[in-house]
Amino acid sequence: MLRKTMMAMAIIVCLGSVGCESFSDTKKLAQKRWEKASVGAKLILAQQEYDENRFDDARKIVSKCVIVDPNNAQAHLLYGKLLLMEDNQADAVRELRLAVELDEELGEGWYWLGLATRGLEQTQQSWWENQQILFYYKKALKLNPANIDYILAVAETYTEQKKIEEATRLLEEKMTAMPSQVPLKIAAANLMWRLGKNERAIELCKQAMLMNGDDSSIAETLGYYYVFNGQWSEGAKIFNKLIEQCQDEQKKKLYLQTAALCSVNCAQYNRAVNCYNKLSIEERDNAEFWVKMGQAALGADAAEKALICGETALALQPGNADAIVLVGCAKYLMEDYAEAIKSFEKITSDEKNECISWLMRARCYEQLGRKNDAGQAYRKALEIKPNSELGDFLAKGKDIKDWELTDRD
Repeated sequence: MLRKTMMAMAIIVCLGSVGCESFSDTKKLAQKRWEKASVGAKLILAQQEYDENRFDDARKIVSKCVIVDPNNAQAHLLYGKLLLMEDNQADAVRELRLAVELDEELGEGWYWLGLATRGLEQTQQSWWENQQILFYYKKALKLNPANIDYILAVAETYTEQKKIEEATRLLEEKMTAMPSQVPLKIAAANLMWRLGKNERAIELCKQAMLMNGDDSSIAETLGYYYVFNGQWSEGAKIFNKLIEQCQDEQKKKLYLQTAALCSVNCAQYNRAVNCYNKLSIEERDNAEFWVKMGQAALGADAAEKALICGETALALQPGNADAIVLVGCAKYLMEDYAEAIKSFEKITSDEKNECISWLMRARCYEQLGRKNDAGQAYRKALEIKPNSELGDFLAKGKDIKDWELTDRD
């Protein structure tokens, strides 16, 4: 009886032990299932952290997600993006490749894989890898044909690979399909500019401006298009408007300099002087700045201001040839011809200003009634350079036939 009782107890103990082991396994399995099921919620949280630029927090969350659920394509995508943010391109490429292997319909994965592959050191990129970048972008675009980032990525890669016709065709097709998309017009404008089709580039940029007039970056692009195309008046209008709107002091300084350049070149000298006046505090130790301001003042018939600018430039940089020319021209306009001659004599041997030196001395001699000296100086200028537009302008448009060239050799 005792033996039977002991045997029964042993059986019960064994059964109890098996039950404990089975319960433990079930508990672990349930825990794994719960962790895997919670990956989706954790990924949402990680994405929020990423969107709010808390990349370290996002990385901590998503790195656990890829361990718990290694077959989750979205987890690998976000992990790859975070690695790319850390400039860890090689590991980013690995994660992003895994993401698209797990889900071939993941357009964002293909796009970011292209970005990561592009980010590898140039020396590591073979011809094949460059083709792969285009393949990745085109794959993303095929999955989402209306995505602007994907369109621009394909167009840019086409351009880099000298496939200009393909890039142009793609942008034109997409602009036709999506006429309200400003980024497409800007991308097409930049491409047209690179191809030397300046008028088309300007037209596209103007269209973008009409569609999004408050965007200063578009206005800036259009302004520089005008500058490089020699359309100074249009450029001045753009940059004067940008000056009024700009809150960034460094950008405003650049806009003022460009507006001054445009204003001088379209003969709006008073506007140019106003721009230089606003720059004078920061640029007070820059000799070149004072020369440019003085040149604008000459154009505005402000000879005394031009003289002050020229003398300031010379105080900052003694012997500056352009400043000497400026001082001489200012004195000429102030009818101080003897002093003007002294200034111009200082730059006789300066290759850049030699012609102006002789030309302006000739003008001064004429005003002093020294016709022979004037004729000899003018002949010397004529030997160096037949005409000087700047000299003629400053001398009030005197023509060659007005000179009595006596005592010819």
